[in-house]
Amino acid sequence: MVNYTSLTDEEIKKLADEIYRGLIFTDRHIQNPDDISRVFMPLVLMKEEQIEEFRANPPGMIYEYMDKACPMSINGMPMFLSFRLLSKEDAKKVDKKYIQIKEAVEKA
Repeated sequence: MVNYTSLTDEEIKKLADEIYRGLIFTDRHIQNPDDISRVFMPLVLMKEEQIEEFRANPPGMIYEYMDKACPMSINGMPMFLSFRLLSKEDAKKVDKKYIQIKEAVEKA
């Protein structure tokens, strides 16, 4: 069973800031849903039981740090041999904090 660990407010803020600064690539950067498994390659290697669990309890966000990207890319996007997951609740908090950071920077 996929078990999502809740993030602290400080972790939410840090993650949103790192996404804003381009240090993290997320599934939000991918326009074509078919490209998700091409970018986050371990998704292709999941066993049927893992796929069923993933569908039954989907993450709120799939992401990875850019320094973990492979030297190759796909359709102009990085490719990763690993990924991290956020719960739906934490993903909403990160999205909200990201918007706050973006708006604050644009106003400055």
